[in-house]
Formats: sequence, structure tokens, C-alpha cells
Amino acid sequence: MRRVRALVLAVAVVAALGGCSGGGGQEPAGQALRMWTFKKSHADALNKAAARFTAQTGIRVTVEAVTPDDVFVSKVQSAAQTGGLPDVLEVHASGEDYEMGASGLLQDMAPDVTDAWRQRLLPSTRESGVLTQQKIDSVAADSPIKNGKAGQRFSVPFTAGAFGIVYANKDKLRAAGLDPETPPQSWQEFVQALRTTTAKGQGGLSLGLKVSQTGFNWVYQPLAFALLGKERFHALFGKGTAQGFASPDGVRSLETYAELTPYWMPGTTTLGIDEADIAFAQGKSAFAVGGTFTLAFLAQNGLSPDKVLAFPVPPSSEGTHKRISMAPLALTGLGVTATTANREAAIRWIDWVTSPEGAGLVAQGSLDLPATDLGSQAEALLGKDLAALQRYFTGPPDSAYEAADDSFFPSDWDQVKPGDLTVRLTPLKELTPRQAGAELDKVVASMWKSTQ
Repeated sequence: MRRVRALVLAVAVVAALGGCSGGGGQEPAGQALRMWTFKKSHADALNKAAARFTAQTGIRVTVEAVTPDDVFVSKVQSAAQTGGLPDVLEVHASGEDYEMGASGLLQDMAPDVTDAWRQRLLPSTRESGVLTQQKIDSVAADSPIKNGKAGQRFSVPFTAGAFGIVYANKDKLRAAGLDPETPPQSWQEFVQALRTTTAKGQGGLSLGLKVSQTGFNWVYQPLAFALLGKERFHALFGKGTAQGFASPDGVRSLETYAELTPYWMPGTTTLGIDEADIAFAQGKSAFAVGGTFTLAFLAQNGLSPDKVLAFPVPPSSEGTHKRISMAPLALTGLGVTATTANREAAIRWIDWVTSPEGAGLVAQGSLDLPATDLGSQAEALLGKDLAALQRYFTGPPDSAYEAADDSFFPSDWDQVKPGDLTVRLTPLKELTPRQAGAELDKVVASMWKSTQ
């Protein structure tokens, strides 16, 4: 929200410029495209993929990384004011794309994205980028999204991922006498593995609990979902429910999560997300929790993908679901800027780079999973390590955990508050599971009251 509000000020200037070309007029319209991304690893991979696209179409694409995020915002704002926007932008999906589009910085792509195009995307990402009336109604009155119309598509999902992915250092597993190639099949096996690596001096679990909601969102929620099943899990957050966190179900789920207490890496509550991942990459812990996107960050910090074993947070052997899959959500999307004179070529590029061929090339180079469903081609297009991660995207619908599903939360859900409480439960041990459950119920009830 903060990133895009700065850009909204430039929209009137963009309109006044009358659609100046992002291509800079150096080549005929349609023969050259410029694209900006806020991720350097994506730019490198996209430029390599663009070479093949150029060979096939004759359309040249140049991709530039503008980092970090605040610099990206400043450059887009400046370019909007001077008519220097590129033809294509990679933006954060299901938020930034809506605001940029409704503000007039991105074009509506709904007429261009055919059903066949949608069908080749992962099912849980297909509607990312499409503005809904529910979204328009739910945002604050001063949100730029209020200017949009339901059904407009401002981006096509490009990369996708899931939270709740555990990474294990294979060398440390081997040194502790554990199988470095076979993931724990249950929560109980995972806790036993932590017990073993800790006892053998190989370290425990790292997670950036300075951002307290990571523990609640990435570990507790998928664990509780598998333990209780969807309906009983949702009931924990219900309005006026008697089946909340202080109920037997809630306390049981918190007790299970608190089994991690002896195995957190020392100082984990002082570490941010990146700091915890770096600690894991440096060998200070045997396990780390993040998302599918964490693999690329670990590689950037010196830990090769073939040195890690990755798997979802394992379900309890005593729970409703003995297996779990992680329904992916779109992380980034590709949009066409309002000022491009190369719309047809820009659409063609986005179409190609979200095809199995283009998406596979970018994924191999960036180590970020695509929103394109690669199916049986996954290992051939992605390689063994990434394909192993993508297989956790599929499974029986009833045991698929959807991190993006917030339909059972109060409308003003604040994930930091339950995050803070679960940190007090573990690793700080300031609350028992029963006390934490009672406090969580108070927090949820307060949010429902505010929603009224």
C-alpha cells in the first residue's frame, strides 16, 4: 500500500503525457520492449530467456532490475512524471498490481488473457491480478483500488510460492546420523530429527521470529490445519465461537506447536527473516522455515540447492490429515504500462514468458517457481531441485493448505498480534498453551468486534 500511494501522485502526469512510448522511440513500435523488475535474480534470468524470445519473434526485450524496493518505487514515480516508463513491469501480485492498475499506471489485460492462457496457470493463481467487487468493497475509502472496476485484470501471475517450507542442511543431517535424502513423514519425526541434530551439535531450527507472525503463519497454521482439518481449524478464528484457541482443539494445536521450544536456534527472536536464513546458510542451524522462494535466497548466500532437503511442515501422525500440500499463491505478476506504444508486443512477451517454455527458463535461472503449471514437464524444465519443491503444490483438495484463504478471518485481521502471543508461548515460555489460547481468543474477539 505504501509503495503504490507514492506512485498515485504521478498518474495525472502520465495521462497528460498522452501515452508516450516506454520504448523511447529508438526502434519501430513493437520491435523493442523495456521491462523493469524489483528482483535482480529475475532480471538476469529474464534477459537470458528474452534472447530465445527474440530469436523466435524478432522482438527485442531488455530487462532491468531496479533494487531495492524503495528505489524501484522512486524510479517508477519519476518515470511516470517524465514519460519514461518501460513497457512492462513486474510487481507484487494481488495488491500492488491492483493499485497501480486502478490508479492508471497499468492497463487492463482482461481482453487479452484467453481461457487457454488461464488454464495453463496453477489453479490457485489463475485469478490473481483480476480485480473483484469484493476487493473493491473491502479496501479503505481512500484506497486507489476504489477507482477500479470488477473484472479488470492488471497483471498475469508470473511467480508463485507457498509458505511453510522446511529446509534441512543435508551435511548436518548426515553428521547427525540422519537420512539426508528422506524428509520426516510426520511432525513427530520432525521433532525427533530436531532433537537428534541438537544433541549431536549440529544445531536446531532457525526462523526470523523478530517478525513474530512468521512462526504463527508459516509453522503453526499449516500444522493446526493438518491436525484439526479445515472446518475445525477455521473454527478457531470464528466469531463468538466456543471452539476457539482455548478449546480442547485449540490447546491441543498449541501444545503440538510448543514442542519446538527446546530446539530454536539461540537468539532467534532477535533475527529478521533474512538474518535467520543467512544463519542457516552459514551452518548455524540444521533446519530453517521459509517459503519456496527461500531456496533462491539460500543459493545467493552460498548454500547450493543440492545441499538442502526441502519439505512442507509435516503433519502430525495423530491429526486429521496425514499428508499435506501447500496451495501456491501468486507472488509477482507482469503488467503492461499505460504509456507503452508497444502493447501488442508487450502482451506477446508476457504470453510467452508465462508459457511452459518461457517460465521454465526463467525459473531455472532465478530459482523461483513459476505460476505456470508445468505438470509432467516440471523436472525437465526446472531441474530436480525445483521440481521437488513444485510437487508439494499438488495433492488431494481436502488436505491442501491455502495460505491465501482469509475468508474466515475478521476483515481487519492483524497477524502481528497472534504472532506476538505465539512467540511468548515458544520459544519464550512466558505462556502455557492454555494461557496462550485464552489470550488468542481475546485478540480474535476484539478484531471481530472492530469488524462490526
